[in-house]
Amino acid sequence: MKNIFVSFIYTILVRPWLTFIIGVSFHNIKPLKDANQFIIVANHNSHFDTVSIMAALPSNKRKNTCAVASGDYFGKSPFTVTLMKLFFNAILITKKTKPGHLSNLELLDQRIKEGKSLIMYPEGSRGNPGTISSFKKGIAKLLKENPSVPFIPVYLDGFGRVLPKNKILIVPLICKVRFGSPLFATTNDTKTTLEEVKKEILNLKQKNERDRNQFDFY
Repeated sequence: MKNIFVSFIYTILVRPWLTFIIGVSFHNIKPLKDANQFIIVANHNSHFDTVSIMAALPSNKRKNTCAVASGDYFGKSPFTVTLMKLFFNAILITKKTKPGHLSNLELLDQRIKEGKSLIMYPEGSRGNPGTISSFKKGIAKLLKENPSVPFIPVYLDGFGRVLPKNKILIVPLICKVRFGSPLFATTNDTKTTLEEVKKEILNLKQKNERDRNQFDFY
């Protein structure tokens, strides 16, 4: 029942709202239909990033995909936690792990081994619009521990203007969610894997494409 309700909300409300009101378009979503399990990795500038990626997923993939989010930010109230888990299957991670609990990396690895797919932002948090910050090591370690699970690079264009960090104004303008093909890490070296992941995300930005992630009055 939950999956039917969530699928209805995304299909009837969320995706049309993103497309016709916010101005989001989705590109190259076919790899999502063909991949059984994956780790989506994307640049991160806005709260609209996750809902847009989730909206692009086929319903049978969405129900098995968990968005990795900050428990320090979204875990402040039971209501927020409930919404995050209902609509994003969220795995809320915190900066400090409670004694006796799994570490963030162990928790994510456990979910992957349970057959779940993940949405991750290797930067760790929303960065400045149009800028990709240094990547955290977590994604490289997860790919190393789960060599049969591919990563799918995603380049998000324009979301830095819609609802960037420390802003409350939603600006409906052109935004693009551009998916790449599923890829496997070619090495166990953490630094090299991080470079590969970042390169594949940036490769999805088309040559001479105007950067829509920044807005002068921000």
